[in-house]
Amino acid sequence: MVRQALGHVLEVGDYRVVSARNQHEALRQFSSQPLDQPIDVVLLDLNPRNESAWETVDRLVALNPELAVVGMTGRLEEHCSNPTAPVLDALMEKPINLLLLLRTLGELTSETQSPRNRSKARHPFSFSLFSPPTPASL
Repeated sequence: MVRQALGHVLEVGDYRVVSARNQHEALRQFSSQPLDQPIDVVLLDLNPRNESAWETVDRLVALNPELAVVGMTGRLEEHCSNPTAPVLDALMEKPINLLLLLRTLGELTSETQSPRNRSKARHPFSFSLFSPPTPASL
């Protein structure tokens, strides 16, 4: 439901949204995007108890090293204290502040932004929105 609401807000803001229910669907959709319509930013619902979220980030970035990843979590302190957490371009705490999200996405997709250095980045057009799988969906 949150994924659908965020997707609607982004579509109203003239963004193209590709939504996926889980990691497998997200990876399939991401890798099948036409070359002239790549996904630029992934919004990922992080679940610190579900390591597949980290695996998903690693796999998506392996497919596109320039991909921007925004993590969303209700447990900010758990993510920040996890030394094995992947590098993210932004980390947002739930409930999501929509104005801050839109500003963050605008900054990440700005044509004037210099390429990010993923080895140093830590929490600082098209969006893929998905949640990691829950035990019930596996």
